[in-house]
Amino acid sequence: MKKAIFLICAIVISLSFSACKKGKVKNLNSIGYGSSFGMCVGYCSNNLLISDLKLTLSKSKNGQPSDTKICSKTISEADINAIKNDLNMDKIAALPEVIGCPDCADGGAEWISINADGKQYKITFEYGKAPKELEAAVERFKVLKEGFKDCN
Repeated sequence: MKKAIFLICAIVISLSFSACKKGKVKNLNSIGYGSSFGMCVGYCSNNLLISDLKLTLSKSKNGQPSDTKICSKTISEADINAIKNDLNMDKIAALPEVIGCPDCADGGAEWISINADGKQYKITFEYGKAPKELEAAVERFKVLKEGFKDCN
């Protein structure tokens, strides 16, 4: 009888672990997305940050930090969960910090920074060439950034 109870408990425990979504973000503190171009005129650096249901865009001109514009709005829990679902932390942890040659020959650079589950990651890549592990999240961030067209 004891062996049967032990066997049932072992099966239940192993099934509960296999039901976990491996690599999914559990506790997201903040996530950022940005792009920059070294040789450009105007607002060449854009940073989008999500933290505590707040979405903040800051944009600045090259060499003129005093001319930074900052706009904020709220973001829904559903939008944050969608971004979390786009991210697999196991795959992100395996990515190098720099992919390709970001902003070489003024091709621009993009990055995603993640502070989640007690760890921090920042992956920088060539503009328009997101690694497949980040493509869905980058597309979602670009849509969110479009919502700031009136940030003057």
